[in-house]
Amino acid sequence: MQPQREQDSKDQSELDRFCIDHAGVGIYRIAEENGQILSVNQQACKDLGYTKEELLDMKIFDLDPNFSAPDKQKWRLHRQKIREKGTGSIETAHRRKNGSLMPVEVTVTYMEYQGQNISFSFVKDITKRKQAEESLRESEKLFRTTLYSIGDGVITCDTDRNIRHINKVAEDLTGWTEKEARGKPVQQIFRIINEQTRKPVENPIDKVLKHGKIVGLANHTLLISKNRRETPISDSGAPIFSDEGKIIGVVLVFRDASQERLYQQQLETDQKFLTSFLNNLPGMAFRCKNTANWDMEYVSQGAQKLTGYTPDDLTLNKCKSFGDLIHPEDRDYVWNMVQKAVKEHTPYEIEYRITTKDGREKWVWEKGESFILQDDHSIIIEGFINDVTGYKELEQKLKENDRLKTAFLQNVSHEIRTPLNAILGFSELIKNPELPEDERREYIDIIESGGYKLLAILNNVLELSRIETGDISINRSDINLPDFIQDLHTFFEPQAAAKGLKMEIEVSSNDQLLLNTDSTRLDQIFNNLINNAIKYTDKGLIRIGYETREDSILFYVKDTGPGISPKQQARVFDRFYRSDDPKMLHHDGVGLGLAICLGLINALEGEIWLESENGRGTSFFFSLPRS
Repeated sequence: MQPQREQDSKDQSELDRFCIDHAGVGIYRIAEENGQILSVNQQACKDLGYTKEELLDMKIFDLDPNFSAPDKQKWRLHRQKIREKGTGSIETAHRRKNGSLMPVEVTVTYMEYQGQNISFSFVKDITKRKQAEESLRESEKLFRTTLYSIGDGVITCDTDRNIRHINKVAEDLTGWTEKEARGKPVQQIFRIINEQTRKPVENPIDKVLKHGKIVGLANHTLLISKNRRETPISDSGAPIFSDEGKIIGVVLVFRDASQERLYQQQLETDQKFLTSFLNNLPGMAFRCKNTANWDMEYVSQGAQKLTGYTPDDLTLNKCKSFGDLIHPEDRDYVWNMVQKAVKEHTPYEIEYRITTKDGREKWVWEKGESFILQDDHSIIIEGFINDVTGYKELEQKLKENDRLKTAFLQNVSHEIRTPLNAILGFSELIKNPELPEDERREYIDIIESGGYKLLAILNNVLELSRIETGDISINRSDINLPDFIQDLHTFFEPQAAAKGLKMEIEVSSNDQLLLNTDSTRLDQIFNNLINNAIKYTDKGLIRIGYETREDSILFYVKDTGPGISPKQQARVFDRFYRSDDPKMLHHDGVGLGLAICLGLINALEGEIWLESENGRGTSFFFSLPRS
């Protein structure tokens, strides 16, 4: 039995030795008085590269540069301090056999064994930990260098919203130093309100922790500093994740946006001014794509007055494309002219017709220029469109005036030449002393008639000229209208009878009806109207008269002539205009009579119009105010 126990004891001793040798830490027993290494395990030999025999021949001072032999007093004090506590740890370094230093953590423990107080030193290689600590220190140094070098304010906090770091820019903006701010709630340091409502704004850190993603600060945010200074800021917050993907904090980056806000305010002011300016222009500013439909990206408020469609109707073709408004006959012209300018990189100016929402046709003038967007290289057209319908009508009127003037000159030349030839021809004949007296008188009558015709033409031209220059005089007096109309009948009745026409008058039963007006001008108006009626009526009757109205007198001259077509009616009051109806061409005249009537009636503050049907005669009406 005894040998078995001895064998078991031996086995246990060997097992214990094996465990000690492979414990993962170096185990030393060191003499207190001189630092001699008394025993070591195999791990110590492995860590340092020495054999056990080499280590047992050494002192601790040969391994640890912190306890050199000449400084044994330091060693004794160290050991004494540990003995008093019973155990203790220090971090130091042991020199390997190859001369390199190995960072170690040494834990010394004192215990009693067989009546003796002995100590063991457990030495752990902490190279990896030291490397990690060094990496952490470098990372921390880099972090702080980066943090304090950033031009924006930076605040970091933990998930409890307590501040961990704050850089110099953030110190300046918040008024808090990092030392003051560290550990305090972020809401106390980073106080923000809405610039317009003055109400607190939700802190972006709360949003980050709630949603777990980067968030930005709303516009018009003010930061209230420690001394209550207000600074416009813009910022963003982002979560800080652990290696496991868990949020462990938040970083807040913000900057002073004062200058940016000034630029923004100036831009908003400029945009308001530009928008107001464009909206008050008499036309439509636009920005569109270079497509067949001219797809509008922007249209000013003037679009509604120009086209009848609102800017919203035309923008992005929501209701109507601008291309659909262009007159079908002008679309190819517009496209070709714009494409030519786009190709040549030059501005363009064009005139064309559009159809408005209510179906009216307008002439417009457009000036624009193209440019290419850098992002997608698409072609954009910007420009301005204005209504030039009035100018076009004036241009057409001027052309018509030129035509009428030419026709007038041709007509008046003919009208003047005929009586003038008669005057000159018969003046030559009456020089003959042998001419019989009856023929001489006949020739003189012809000369006199021609002179009156010339005088009438010249008087009409001069009268129209005075009307158009405003150089016409109005001399008002009271006129007895029944007597006035009766005198007209007496004067023109023989002329009408000579053509086989009957002439009638219609007057008020009040034989003392008075009208305060210019009798000479009223006589001119009736003379022109009655002469025309007699001239263009071949059979039937001429009726002249008036009707009393509440505030005016309505005069009229009616005939049973051929009538005037609707096309001609729109132009009868134009200067120099004469009907191109073949039935009218054989009548003489220069086309000034009705234009003079219109001018005189306007000067008398009245109105003139006509009613007529082909083959059923014409009635001219004009009204004059009673006072």
